[in-house]
Amino acid sequence: MHQELMYIDGEWSPSTTGRWREVRNPSTGNVIAEVADGGAQDADRAVAAARRAFDHGPWPRLRPEQRRDTLLRLAEALSARTDIFIRLVTEDAGCPVRLTEMMQVGTPIGQLQDFAEQALLLRPTGNTIDHAPTFGISEVHREPIGVCVGFTPYNFPLFMNIWKLAPAVAMGNTVVLKPSPLTPRAAGELARACEEAGFPPGVVNIVHGDIEVGERLVEHPDVNKISFTGSTAVGKLVMAKAADTVKRVTLELGGKSPSIMLPDADAEMVVRGTLFGSMVHAGQGCVCTTRMLVPSARYDEVVDLLRERASVIQVGPADDYASDIGPVISRAQLEKIEAFVASALEEGAKILVGGRRVEGLGGGYYYEPTVLVDVRNDMRVAQEEIFGPVLSVIRYDTVADAVAIANDSIYGLGAVVWGTNVRAARDVAARISAGTVWVNDFGAVSSKGPFGGFKQSGIGRELSAEAALEYTEPKHIYTVLDQELEQRPYGLVGMEWE
Repeated sequence: MHQELMYIDGEWSPSTTGRWREVRNPSTGNVIAEVADGGAQDADRAVAAARRAFDHGPWPRLRPEQRRDTLLRLAEALSARTDIFIRLVTEDAGCPVRLTEMMQVGTPIGQLQDFAEQALLLRPTGNTIDHAPTFGISEVHREPIGVCVGFTPYNFPLFMNIWKLAPAVAMGNTVVLKPSPLTPRAAGELARACEEAGFPPGVVNIVHGDIEVGERLVEHPDVNKISFTGSTAVGKLVMAKAADTVKRVTLELGGKSPSIMLPDADAEMVVRGTLFGSMVHAGQGCVCTTRMLVPSARYDEVVDLLRERASVIQVGPADDYASDIGPVISRAQLEKIEAFVASALEEGAKILVGGRRVEGLGGGYYYEPTVLVDVRNDMRVAQEEIFGPVLSVIRYDTVADAVAIANDSIYGLGAVVWGTNVRAARDVAARISAGTVWVNDFGAVSSKGPFGGFKQSGIGRELSAEAALEYTEPKHIYTVLDQELEQRPYGLVGMEWE
């Protein structure tokens, strides 16, 4: 039985609690590893290591080019471990191996090169200011914040750990990562790659655990910034607890992304794109297109096509290349999905496809790709995040109605607009309250474009220079270049007036 340890101050260790937590493969339900189940004392150890490394270590004082080069070495070390990461993510998260290879592993490793170049953002910028009667130089310096904590979810374990780690260390900070206890092993392998790349002890720390560890990290007075990805409910608690010490906070939270089919859209493209967006990784993505908005005049046409396309989606073990979608993460999540579908039926929705557990696949946690029709936007299934392979189809009469329905949500993370008239589709996209709006596509994420949400989908952004700068404190330094006291507004203080 593999045991995943803590990585603190450059050393591997079990938790101070002596406890271990089981890690299960959601494709089989079998225990595949144990992870150290930490407590508050382990959180303290990790923060203390990160604090020492920031206050006294070399990392924050390196030249930006040196930090960039270390991150580039990390990219090489991760690339050499591609096969290991594919196996770990497939086993731990239950993500189908085809998707894991294409997106879960290859994409974030590729993005590391862009993260590395962000280190150069710390070069100061300045302007000469002629502020008569004096003149000088006004400079903006960016300095690292300090100790940054990253909370990462179970669904994209390598992706999210890189997104938290790379911009923070590129800006000269030190980091404590707390991965999900359901999918901890990718973070451990990431730490091994950091060792190989040459990060000094204490710059990167991995502490495992659940609520006790999380609460202590959020409340710890020596932590300067929290970056949390997870549910909106937990994000609100993080924000409240971080307020006591006025920590900087980035929150990437829930979503209920609409997929808006305009009247002139290609039905085949919309159906395929929306099904992919809603069912990818068994619907376990905050940006999944879980609401499909269809013009009333084309509703029957689209429903028939949805029935045909959704019925052939292949459900199976994550390590099977034939599987389109794999299991959900746990039995508890499976039961949560069942409760959502039951509530939709009670409120008047109908099942077009799916709506049940998948039998005959052993002890894994499988749910059929499910399409619900006759859904109203005020139903619970259309308002709350499910995190399962469930698509709600909602009809609308006018484009103005579609925009209103799309925006009638506490969330604003992502959205898709489909239409053959690209100008009209872009006009609709501009009216959607969401951090990312795709036009005639779903899921393209660039490391050069900010990712995050409006409303209760979060605060701050991941990716891009904009996100990297959230790991810095701006400092304005104004230097007057002349030495004429009489020219200063205080130069005549105490002088005798004639």
